[in-house]
Amino acid sequence: MSTSEALAETPRGLRAPGTTAMIAGSLVGAVAAYLFQVVGGRALGPTAFAPIGVLWTVLFLVVTVVLVPLEQFFTREASRGRQVFKEDRKAAAVVVGLAALGAGLFVTITREALFTGRWIYVVQAVVAVMLFGFMQMGKGLLAAHREFALYGGVLAGEGLTRLGLAFVFLAAAATAPSLAWAMVLCPLVVLLFRPWRFDAHQQDVARTPPAWFLGPYVLGSAASQLLLAGAPLGVAARGGSPALFSVVFVTFTLFRAPLTLIYSLQGRILPLLVKMAHEADHAGLTRMARKVLTWGALLTLIGGLAGWLIGPQIVEILFGPGFRPSAVVAGLAAAGVMAGSTAQVAGQVLVAEGSTVALAGAWIAGLLTGLVVMAGIPGEPDRAVAIGFVTGELVAAGVVAWRLLGAGRKAKAGVLSAEAGS
Repeated sequence: MSTSEALAETPRGLRAPGTTAMIAGSLVGAVAAYLFQVVGGRALGPTAFAPIGVLWTVLFLVVTVVLVPLEQFFTREASRGRQVFKEDRKAAAVVVGLAALGAGLFVTITREALFTGRWIYVVQAVVAVMLFGFMQMGKGLLAAHREFALYGGVLAGEGLTRLGLAFVFLAAAATAPSLAWAMVLCPLVVLLFRPWRFDAHQQDVARTPPAWFLGPYVLGSAASQLLLAGAPLGVAARGGSPALFSVVFVTFTLFRAPLTLIYSLQGRILPLLVKMAHEADHAGLTRMARKVLTWGALLTLIGGLAGWLIGPQIVEILFGPGFRPSAVVAGLAAAGVMAGSTAQVAGQVLVAEGSTVALAGAWIAGLLTGLVVMAGIPGEPDRAVAIGFVTGELVAAGVVAWRLLGAGRKAKAGVLSAEAGS
């Protein structure tokens, strides 16, 4: 019986073992993260809180660009039966160390401009990246061994620990460096779940070189994040006013929430896809990819329509009338996020197959297209940026779809069949 046939006989969706706990953990973690910002912002005020916002952004980018691919490397390799933490811990340490070094250098260079000249933020950035790297590796092991309830516990525990520590550190000293320690130490919650106990050798399979997998994946993640988060910078480059910059910033930040949730939950489906790829279940992978792409296209249309109809009102209710975007910008932003979410989810098939070069190519193509369109479209900066954004996301989704369903897929299936038979 193939994996896809076995899947049909097991509970799916919210009924699948651990899925509900994983989704609940992700939601609890997201709410706790928002409350942390509310608590910190109210305790410190907008000026003193600014370094926390910058450090938060730095950690978000490092996690999504470097550490999420590292987590998925652990998920993929452990799903294939390898004792990945034991066998690849040195390579993982190099990846995390380089990420920590990069974060530390950025904070050092911008220390006077963004971090009130305090060296403590350099230390906190380096330590935080190292601890988050360890946590992401642990999450990868939990996902690979289908310990989804524990995975959800880590997601919730991280957010709740950060929030709880915020009260503790603010009570000790109501300063930004004090509050930042809550962000630094919260990944240690993964120790309570002991994910390394699941790291066991199960099958004799070829080792995937970490650099071969992670190099293209990190490059593609960087392109996808620049496309996703670069809209405000595009407004500034087009000569938009500071007010318009803020409007685009809050609109795109609010609307990209679904994609942020996907980053937390994509480990739920990757182990299954890895097993299907290992069994050369090409038909099952193709069916799943087609279903994701079909639903994604539909949701892109619905998201764009909803953004156009009610997006401006939602932004105004949350942030005030001065932040209200135009209906066109809101609609394009919502549609682009849904197209990007489709590319991210469907791209998990490429991750499962180890085809991170193809995934990187899709995101780089999307980024370059978005930049060209943004630069060439006349008119208001916010509209030009929104058109460039949605075009880039659609191109990325289209390239992923072509890789999964188009020409060359049969050749890939033949490679998978040969690997399975060897």
